[in-house]
Amino acid sequence: MILKELIALFAFIVILLVASAAAMIWVMQAHDREKKFQSRLSMAVDPLSRHPVQTEEQVSLMKMVSRTEQIKQKAAAIIGVDLQQSETYPIKWWLIPPIGVSLAWLVAFLASHPLGHPGLLYTISWPIDSLLITKFLFNWFNNRRNAQLLEQFPDALSTIVRCVRVGIPIAEALRTVSNDALEPTRSEFHILADKVSIGIPLDVALRELAQRIKITEYVFFATALTLQARSGGGITQTLETLADVIRKRVGLKQRGYALTAEARTSAMILSVLPFIAGGAIFVMQRDYIVTLFTTPSGQSVLGAAILLMGIGLGVIQFMISNVLK
Repeated sequence: MILKELIALFAFIVILLVASAAAMIWVMQAHDREKKFQSRLSMAVDPLSRHPVQTEEQVSLMKMVSRTEQIKQKAAAIIGVDLQQSETYPIKWWLIPPIGVSLAWLVAFLASHPLGHPGLLYTISWPIDSLLITKFLFNWFNNRRNAQLLEQFPDALSTIVRCVRVGIPIAEALRTVSNDALEPTRSEFHILADKVSIGIPLDVALRELAQRIKITEYVFFATALTLQARSGGGITQTLETLADVIRKRVGLKQRGYALTAEARTSAMILSVLPFIAGGAIFVMQRDYIVTLFTTPSGQSVLGAAILLMGIGLGVIQFMISNVLK
């Protein structure tokens, strides 16, 4: 009964927090709409009351966003989802939090057997594990796609350089990359080329590209093309240098993968070996291994083993990732 009451209380708290967040977002959106309406009304009533302010032209990739958009971005950053790239995920982004909650329930269930106090563990660890697992899944999707974009970027830069050298305008060079590149670079440059073709300034389209992808090399690319579009001059040497630097970085990362191949293979063998050994024992001595599933003490040992194996594999993966960075 106590466990059911704690779960019901936790569910009520989660629903209350979600409702509060939704109400706050709705209030902020209404406030922004009212502020925009008042601004437009003042401009229509007295357009000469505002004096234009002369400012120096600057090359900036910053973009002003509303307060509602800032709150939405901060809320999305808590669970790790990138709303600008949410359509590129292998599955719908709103399915990831339920998956994280399910996996967190499994972790809490396994940890409750060897450690005892299942109600307390469910109440404390389940929300934390859900957040961590959900954030891990979103970061894994984002990092995998960013790695593909970075590997394909030097070829895209080389294509732009060849097009510019033969006299093709930069807009058509971007269109060529969107037709010839591999995914996901093809999709990103296709969006960029479409924006430029419908009349959006090149610097604005490049700024949105850099903000959407969030890779340093794309920020350099956007800044270089923006400077070239505003001040003129050759762009081929800059793009060639950038492509060469990226190729060296990708090559260094591949060398890191080669050097860590032994550790990654060991992690894979250690993760598969218990299941192979357990299956062999189940075939030869079924009564011996069934004890792990049918008795409370066996379930405690099984839960502790799975939990410790997961922690060990996570530590190995963390060490390999830090080396590759």
